[in-house]
Amino acid sequence: MAAEGQDLYESLKIKYPRSFSVAAAPGSAAAWRRALGTALALATVLALGASLAAVGALYARAERELRAARAAAAGASALPGCALDAASHGRLVQRLSIGWRYHDGKIYYFSSDRKSWQDAEDFCVSKQSHLTSVTSLEEQEYLAREAGKTFYWIGLTDLGTEGTWRWVDGTEYRQNMSFWAPQQPDNWDYGPLGREECAQIHPVGNGLWNDHNCNFTFAWICEKRLDVAGL
Repeated sequence: MAAEGQDLYESLKIKYPRSFSVAAAPGSAAAWRRALGTALALATVLALGASLAAVGALYARAERELRAARAAAAGASALPGCALDAASHGRLVQRLSIGWRYHDGKIYYFSSDRKSWQDAEDFCVSKQSHLTSVTSLEEQEYLAREAGKTFYWIGLTDLGTEGTWRWVDGTEYRQNMSFWAPQQPDNWDYGPLGREECAQIHPVGNGLWNDHNCNFTFAWICEKRLDVAGL
């Protein structure tokens, strides 16, 4: 009987559906794996290509900014009274390449961070500069244009001398060369926080000045003249 049973099952031929062929299943899995591998490889190549393109764009931008910085430094060096030795020229290029901006014999730093007025001035001093003063209509227009829609501290204050405004870098304050917004300064009282004793460029007034409480935090503008040592 065992032999007959063995012969019976050995001679039995099982017919599988076309969609579930024993021979076809391993082949389909292999094909699927090959397709998946190809897709993953293609996705990797595309991602790598996109990354390389992004890196290339950043490199090209950095190169453009560095060339512009060198050109600005060369222009500054040619100004009367602003001749720079090799070391100072190199430091100027470095500053310009990390965000400082050159304009008319001065360099400016427009922060992206926010600080109180005194902390902003301390930052500028740590960079051998001060919060910016404004000495001409042309400079005011430049700063207002660059400031855009952002509030920036400038180096004007009447701290300790109520009503007597002064530039923190020692520049003489002249009322006929001030650019206050209408009805400013108004010395608004914030109670325990104090009064408005520090000036800022105000975007609502297209860059005109507004007095504000010095303890509030805003972006700031540092300024350094190129004819001052310690660049």
